[in-house]
Amino acid sequence: MKAYSPVEYRAAVLMEVFSTIRSPVFSEFAIYTGYEVGDLPKEVTLFETLRKMSEVKRFKLVFLLEVWDLWDPRQELAEALDVVAAKGFLEFLDSPPTIRTAPCFVHAWDFLDFD
Repeated sequence: MKAYSPVEYRAAVLMEVFSTIRSPVFSEFAIYTGYEVGDLPKEVTLFETLRKMSEVKRFKLVFLLEVWDLWDPRQELAEALDVVAAKGFLEFLDSPPTIRTAPCFVHAWDFLDFD
């Protein structure tokens, strides 16, 4: 039996789960992200896993960003994706990734919840 590194194991599990999707309406794979969008170009294993997943089933990649009242990371993510694309990490995709936003529901006073 082959011993897997944690990264290889995660990729194997994702591949197994992804291969069970049989719905003809499935078309998007969304990654929820927030604070560290500038670190995206360093995530080589993420894009390698996504590439392997696309071999099982084609999909459109979507980044769902958490947007705070005073902080909107869309431009930062777009710049990070440009770097990722320049490195060739997105060549497996049929179209560029989409960026969508979701409001942040965490508030500064949530730590005072006394339930």
